[in-house]
Amino acid sequence: MRWLILIVLLCSFSSPLQAAKQPNILFIAIDDQNDWIGCLNGHPQIKTPHIDKVAARGTLFSNAHCQSPLCNPSRTSLMTGLRPTTTGIYGLAPWFRTVDRFKDRVTLPQYLEQNGYKTYSTGKIYHGGYGRKKNDKEFNELGPPAGVGV
Repeated sequence: MRWLILIVLLCSFSSPLQAAKQPNILFIAIDDQNDWIGCLNGHPQIKTPHIDKVAARGTLFSNAHCQSPLCNPSRTSLMTGLRPTTTGIYGLAPWFRTVDRFKDRVTLPQYLEQNGYKTYSTGKIYHGGYGRKKNDKEFNELGPPAGVGV
């Protein structure tokens, strides 16, 4: 009986100690990126020390490919996990949230939020105003949008 009590007490204290802290995720989506940056054995004239340091400390996906040559279908695929052949989105419009069957689709940032992460977006992952409405549910917080030429 003493052993049972000891085991129960040890188990009750060990679960918070064993809970692994979630790793931080920095997800950088860049359109028109080529392999000239240093961490991808880039061009000798291109110096990218900061992104190289970030890549050295994390996981670098060096053989990732987009689903479409256009940004909207590729972005939709990236954020929803669905191919353009599934979404039917092949052009610069529509935004997937305006398509009835995808309006409630859980996106990558929403999935991360549901699993304990805080999500923040800045730039143009949903440029053109997509996902930047007062009732936005794509991210926890929105930073400044990208400007023309940024």
